[in-house]
Amino acid sequence: MSMNAVPSGPPEPDDNGAPVAGGGGPPYDGDMDRRLTVLETRFDTILPTLATKADLAEFRLAMTGEMSGMRLDMTGQMSGLRLDLNEKMDRLRSDFDAALMSIVKWCAGIALTLFACIAGQGLYLGAQINNLAARLPPASPVAPGPDRPAASPVRTLPQAPPQPGSAAEPG
Repeated sequence: MSMNAVPSGPPEPDDNGAPVAGGGGPPYDGDMDRRLTVLETRFDTILPTLATKADLAEFRLAMTGEMSGMRLDMTGQMSGLRLDLNEKMDRLRSDFDAALMSIVKWCAGIALTLFACIAGQGLYLGAQINNLAARLPPASPVAPGPDRPAASPVRTLPQAPPQPGSAAEPG
């Protein structure tokens, strides 16, 4: 026996069947006849269910119609969605514009109030400075000396009387 599991030569003919009618050929195989009958039965069963060219053309036409209908439906739905979206965007835009205008009004009001406060404070301080300047005695011109420049006259303010309880400075 060889090492290979597959036989290396042609199979030997079986002599268990009768020769085919007309003789001279290989022996008749009844098992093969049964298998052929099963295959023919399956073929005859499947053949009527296969589509013809006419069936395929009709199917193609029906599918084209269905797809056209679906395309029209989707186009209509998309148009409706587009209109809804544009309407909502317009409403959102108008709400945003209104809110922005409100914020601009508040900011402008705050800026004008701040400007008015600064201007009022400036006018008030200017009036107070003018009032104090009117109460001071006029400055006497001082001749320039060797220790004093001519451009900066020194004013002497009167000394306040000493407060009771404070230490008097020796003078």
